[in-house]
Amino acid sequence: MKGRPEYDVVVVGGGPAGSTAACLLGEAGHSVALLEKRTYPRDKVCGGCLSQKTVRFLDRVFSLPVSTLRREGLLDFTGTGYALYIGSRRILAEDLDEPVYFTRRERYDTYLAGRAAQAGVEVHTGAEAAEIDHARRTVTTSDGDRYAARVLIGADGVHSRVRRTLPESVVDMKRWQNNLGWTLELAIPRREAETLANGDGPIRLDDGLATPHLVFAACRWGYGWVFPNREAIVVGIGGLLRMNEKGLPERFEEFLKTVGFSAFTDRKPAGFPLPLGNYISSPAHEGTVLVGDAAGFASPLLGEGIFYAHRTAELAAHAVDRHLTSAAPLAGTYTALLRRRLIPELRAETALRNFLYRCLDARMHVPLAAFMRATDTLVVDAVQGTRSFRGFRRDDDLHSAIW
Repeated sequence: MKGRPEYDVVVVGGGPAGSTAACLLGEAGHSVALLEKRTYPRDKVCGGCLSQKTVRFLDRVFSLPVSTLRREGLLDFTGTGYALYIGSRRILAEDLDEPVYFTRRERYDTYLAGRAAQAGVEVHTGAEAAEIDHARRTVTTSDGDRYAARVLIGADGVHSRVRRTLPESVVDMKRWQNNLGWTLELAIPRREAETLANGDGPIRLDDGLATPHLVFAACRWGYGWVFPNREAIVVGIGGLLRMNEKGLPERFEEFLKTVGFSAFTDRKPAGFPLPLGNYISSPAHEGTVLVGDAAGFASPLLGEGIFYAHRTAELAAHAVDRHLTSAAPLAGTYTALLRRRLIPELRAETALRNFLYRCLDARMHVPLAAFMRATDTLVVDAVQGTRSFRGFRRDDDLHSAIW
């Protein structure tokens, strides 16, 4: 076993959450090791949607305005409108006041890890965490390297080893399972999609395959999507696992046919779990904190995870910095920030999710469609981050800085 020098912080997982936390702590002058089990660039199954609240975060925290994101090759596609369906019935087709963007995660994650390295973080790739000792605050990799730190940050995704080695009292496993989602997704090369799309499905995609489509009732307590990228069309369905334990592959095949992609039903989609409201309200124990998917933070309605990875990493980094510099209680500080800055919003979004899906289960499609038309700009603003899900009131400070 090879021992490493002790660090202030060891971050396990090099996605957006881990790289953000590591970068901010490195910039604050702390010694940080970032452990990523794979090498960059790495493939990541993800729709890659960057909402406006994510774009604003990147500008505020990393000084990355849209013009720079474009120059760095981090914006793969720009969505200026959207189409919303219940089943095969179109409910809305609107232009967006502000666009949504789509990124390719292999580029995005590589760039962010590079920013962490520029901040003085030691980035170790091919370093898979095999053992976590929370009492001693050590991480031992599959290669036998041992990293010790004053604080551990678990940013290792929904399958988080860091989370799974915490005491049972930290995670309510029943709630975790009840709100765990499952997704099937297929990236179709754009040229093939444009050539082989048959247009025979009840949902007709636009000729340029340039509009994001969201289709509720593609599966139970979830939705289907068609997201345009420059080089591919990403088609997927996802919903609560407990509502879709059987039949999801058949649902996905049917969804491909619904949107005119029956030519691709013989291709195997990638499947992966995702948080859909199973966030841990106190994701901390002694010297360990969890961020992003590892703690279940994602949009309960749409499953958007990139923003929540960044935001929880920012909150955690602030708590860690205060703990290291002024002995403020780590778990208490992080939990207080989450409860003030993030969890009330997620609770409100979960309530909206439950209302929508209960209406769908009851086949109340007509009143639900009327509700969606009446609130479409409010919900879009909440998804984009300029309004709160709590009463749809405007809240420009909802995602403001804390440092």
